[in-house]
Amino acid sequence: MTGAGRGRGRRAARLALLLTTLFAGTSRQAAAQEAEPTRAAEAEAVRRAKAEALADAPPPNKVERAFGFVESSRLLSRIFNPPRGWFAQIGGVGEGNGFTLGGGYRQPTPAGVLTLRGLGSIRRSHLFEVELTRAFLPREAGFVTGRVQRRHEAAQRFYGQGPDSEFDDKTSFGLSATLVDATAGVHVTRWLTGSAGVGYANPDIKESSESSSVPPTQGAYDDLSAPGLFFQPEYVTSHVEVAIDTRNAGNPRRGGLYQAQLRRFDDREGGAYSFADMRIELQHYIPFWNLSRVLALRALAQHADGLGQAQVPFYVMPTLGGARTLRGYERQRFRDRSLLLLSAEYRYEVNPFLMTAVFYDAGQVAPDWSDFALKDMRDNYGFGLRFGSSNAVAFRADLAFGGEDSVRFIFGFASSF
Repeated sequence: MTGAGRGRGRRAARLALLLTTLFAGTSRQAAAQEAEPTRAAEAEAVRRAKAEALADAPPPNKVERAFGFVESSRLLSRIFNPPRGWFAQIGGVGEGNGFTLGGGYRQPTPAGVLTLRGLGSIRRSHLFEVELTRAFLPREAGFVTGRVQRRHEAAQRFYGQGPDSEFDDKTSFGLSATLVDATAGVHVTRWLTGSAGVGYANPDIKESSESSSVPPTQGAYDDLSAPGLFFQPEYVTSHVEVAIDTRNAGNPRRGGLYQAQLRRFDDREGGAYSFADMRIELQHYIPFWNLSRVLALRALAQHADGLGQAQVPFYVMPTLGGARTLRGYERQRFRDRSLLLLSAEYRYEVNPFLMTAVFYDAGQVAPDWSDFALKDMRDNYGFGLRFGSSNAVAFRADLAFGGEDSVRFIFGFASSF
């Protein structure tokens, strides 16, 4: 091939490459132009579907509008837990004291947040408390709390010790105490907290407010079967606690709470009733279907042991039975130095303000953890309703089966756990 022929060949090749590039570019542009209307049409279709769904949805009724107002205005938080000022409180003296109502006043001061609180129940129980909490360290990671509390629980129950105590041996007593406590703690991370404290307590057994219908413990038991019945010493107390809390809210639907607490009670009047107490509680929440279903699991283990030859007073032993432990049995139905409780709840959201729940509890008490036996496990099952919001359970109603009664009705102003 001559030089002129090679030149014409190279020009022809460049022309072919140019035409190919222009054709490819034109093809991609055409394809993009064809695709864009398709995506736009899809987006328009979704928008129209949403608009039609909203148009077809029924308007909220009065109850839903009322609940919506309560949720959006944070009305419950303003009434029951404001950062300052007056507040109301339902419950809080302890289980078995009947409907309890009261309130208090909270005021930030240069020394910390001061809270005054007073409660009374229909069973003549009461509680008065002064608390001062001061935060320190960057991001308020550290805290110190001082508390003075006077309380009287007028309707405590005692059936004897151990898993084989008889229902017909039911008795009642009242328990008063002045408690002084100072606790310091640090939020090591958002989910890890450690704390420790010291205090003072002077328990005092009184006559029960229901002694006319339930025999008094003082007349049915002696100091051998109910240690500490006729003498209650003053105590110097100390405690240390570690808690891992990854729960998402006050009415949790995911995460968990895993905490361990050690307490020591030193008898200042001879040492006959000095004891130590260990409590481990594990809670875990497994969500399903975008948090609208929750499997809530709980395990609780507790053991109290006398120091040396000392005894553990019966009125501070761990108990099973009641609205927050073994729900098919009466409150404080079983009592001993060791306790084991397992609970599971399947919670189903009906709407943002109502959940239903199916639950199962099993547990037992024994003199020591090594004495636990499968044959001594007591259990129950049931279902219930929880009214509230994502932040808290305001009211709970449960029906429990499988205990010593054919059915037990349980009402409360907080979640079971």
